[in-house]
Amino acid sequence: MRNWFFILFVVLVTGCSSNEDKATTENSSKKETISSTKKEKKATPAKPIKEVKKHPKLTNENVVRFMTKYGKENPETILRLSCKFGDIDIKLYTNTPIHRANMVYLTKQGYFDLTQFYRVSPNFVDQAGNSDEWDCQVKRAEIGGYTLPAEFTPKNIHKFGSIAMARRYDKNPTKRSSPFEFYITLGHTYNDKEMRSHEREFGTKYTDTQKDIFNTLGGVPYLDQQHTVIGEVINGMDVALELNKVKVDGREWPLDEIAITMKVIR
Repeated sequence: MRNWFFILFVVLVTGCSSNEDKATTENSSKKETISSTKKEKKATPAKPIKEVKKHPKLTNENVVRFMTKYGKENPETILRLSCKFGDIDIKLYTNTPIHRANMVYLTKQGYFDLTQFYRVSPNFVDQAGNSDEWDCQVKRAEIGGYTLPAEFTPKNIHKFGSIAMARRYDKNPTKRSSPFEFYITLGHTYNDKEMRSHEREFGTKYTDTQKDIFNTLGGVPYLDQQHTVIGEVINGMDVALELNKVKVDGREWPLDEIAITMKVIR
């Protein structure tokens, strides 16, 4: 009888270990892109999750209706992201209402407290909102498997310090956003000649004020109209710059974890 229990135990362990997820990272453009991604490793004990009100599981079919109603009931626009390097205060734009409501919703649900900066690309972006930990993936599944419709506007540009959403590049012709993963834009400055060249290549038009921003502060203009810009850092860009210096692996995942927490300020 003991032999039968031993054989059963071996079969169960072997079966479980053969089903581990394999994650992939996308790069579908000749320029650097912002894709939603995840990386799997051995899980660690779950972090505490905030007590939250029950809401329906979100899908592509119900998300706009839900976020429209939720946004009216939750008009906040200022979030604070905290990590071991310090605090970063984010102002959410009101001209991307579905994305604003989504960020407030996920913050109040405690989702971001289970995540980290999972991509740090030097002089390009700091990307957060995902984790390889099991509790994060369980929370995502509980919230729902949905994406957000793009909310492009010429007023919102990928200037230095802007906040925008990651997305899939394959099978996504309307450029719908990942609801969970966002990034802080860094980039570099562009002179007038480079801006004219960019406008010709991508068919975009910028105001003189926007061109001055790229001239002086910098950013990543070729991501405009490719990813929805939802806000900007209003305090703590020194923190974003400092964490952008960390050592990363071949997928730009920090070698030392940079866990985050987020809360609504007002």
